[in-house]
Amino acid sequence: MKRFSLIAFVVFLLLPIGVLLLSGPSQEADQDNPPAEPAAAAPLFRTVSAPEAAELMKTRKNLQVIDVRTPQERNELRIADSRLVPVGDVIRGVFDGAPDQPLMLVCAVGGRSFVAGKVMIARGYQEIYNLGGGIESWRRAGLPLETGPENPQP
Repeated sequence: MKRFSLIAFVVFLLLPIGVLLLSGPSQEADQDNPPAEPAAAAPLFRTVSAPEAAELMKTRKNLQVIDVRTPQERNELRIADSRLVPVGDVIRGVFDGAPDQPLMLVCAVGGRSFVAGKVMIARGYQEIYNLGGGIESWRRAGLPLETGPENPQP
């Protein structure tokens, strides 16, 4: 009987403590600690294939194509409506694009544009696509290219 009384005493002693612990925070605690602001979306940096890049260019009207090759390389072969910003300029921070504008980066085979994209993400740009395989993969996919100087002199 003493044993039963001891167990009953312990249960009745611990029961209110358990109820208090499991009941959660009070209304006052909720008012003192308002919910945190939603976290900003993480920047997007993704390598895409030439067909994916072409589809993005069709569907994303505000997507800007940035060619990070040299002017000489660009004069030989380029994607229409792309803008020349050599990778050195990107690294030095010369590029003046808006951080919230989506960008497609292009180079010869994908290496320089990958580096440029990582630099731009670190500087706060939010949506960067890297053309995997570069202009060469674009050409192999049979997608349209322009050749020759952009502004030929008479």
